[in-house]
Amino acid sequence: MKIGKGLLAALYVAVMVVNSGWSVCAAGDQGNILDMTYAYDSDTIYWPNASPFKLTTEFRGTTEKGYWYTANHYAASEHGGTHADAPNHFAMNGRTIDQVPLAEWIGPAVKIDVTERCARDRDYLLTVDDIKDWERKYGPIPAGAWVIMYTGIGTQFYPDPKRVLGTDKKGLPALAELSFPGFSRGSAEFLTKERNIKGIAIDTPSIDYGRSRDFPVHRVICGADKLALENIANADRLPPKGATLYVIPMRIKGGSGAPARAFAIVP
Repeated sequence: MKIGKGLLAALYVAVMVVNSGWSVCAAGDQGNILDMTYAYDSDTIYWPNASPFKLTTEFRGTTEKGYWYTANHYAASEHGGTHADAPNHFAMNGRTIDQVPLAEWIGPAVKIDVTERCARDRDYLLTVDDIKDWERKYGPIPAGAWVIMYTGIGTQFYPDPKRVLGTDKKGLPALAELSFPGFSRGSAEFLTKERNIKGIAIDTPSIDYGRSRDFPVHRVICGADKLALENIANADRLPPKGATLYVIPMRIKGGSGAPARAFAIVP
């Protein structure tokens, strides 16, 4: 893959300053970096029947030779916390996470704020009208954009499973109690057929709403060879337009998804 100077500069910025939160960008461009990733720990939100994140200390302390050393073992399901979905998550012949070029994970950020609607209806579905209302106010969705549904659920309640997922129960029986907003099938079809997007993102555990049983949004997005990002953090601090979203997933060979370090460069 040929990487342009702009992408190289942005990746250099990411490596150098992403851990510092809001910072002045290096490499000549002035801007701020907004970390949109939740840390992984024992409280990380996972699907009720998924394996949660577990960190086990392998060694922590001073060695017999007198120097400090720490190393850990971690394990978890692919889909939990701030994570990315590859097309093959819901498309039989779709690309795996390692097959998606790095450049495809980067694009203009479009934030559609439906927090008021979600506050009135926990099972709210983003509509095509919501998208067109955004365009009437801010202009056409840019080519190669990430379209982000901002529900307010994550910002207010993460990592409380009862208030994020709708239930704090575990196992398959808990799936019937899931309740949170998501994209509608119609909005996903509109974005994949009528607009040129990179993918969609949301501040809840799934791009499909919690009560879904057949995951039509995943099927549409993955079937169109697009990408998804779930459980994003700090969406309240992202402007409606003008930012660039960077999603850097763990490159798991054959993976259907992966934990991701997501951040935005905000002008």
